[in-house]
Amino acid sequence: MLSVSNLSVGYRGLLAVQDASFVVKKGEVVSLIGSNGAGKTTILKTILGLLKPTSGEIRLNGQVISGYPTYEIVRKKISLVPEGRRLFPRLSVRDNLLLGAYTVDSRQQIAESLETVLQLFPWVKARAEQHAGTLSGGEQQQVAIARASCPGRICSCSTSPPWA
Repeated sequence: MLSVSNLSVGYRGLLAVQDASFVVKKGEVVSLIGSNGAGKTTILKTILGLLKPTSGEIRLNGQVISGYPTYEIVRKKISLVPEGRRLFPRLSVRDNLLLGAYTVDSRQQIAESLETVLQLFPWVKARAEQHAGTLSGGEQQQVAIARASCPGRICSCSTSPPWA
């Protein structure tokens, strides 16, 4: 379970988010909805440790993670699908997916996760050897979501919808 309590965060002294609170329970899908500049991406970046909160608390399965470095939060199986996809265009789709497993030590677990992701995204499997840069924008976004959706991920956050 991911819980955000009274989260406030800003940039250079300017408060961007004030007292945001929500809970994401196991198996739930939660959306942050708001206009441009409302703080959705700021909240997601704070959950991932890319920004430090000015106040409030972020807990993962009861453990406070606010203030942890990003690499430790990623190891706790929280991922972010950034706007703009951030794929490596000259690498194959498969290699881009494998980059999402860089914190996993077991080759067997990586192989099992890759196979599960390819079953969840069958069109990705058909294009696994194709260079990611040759895909359409929507297809690239789906690869980015697939990369962040390896089994066992507690939270995969996207800063743009999959159809963007």
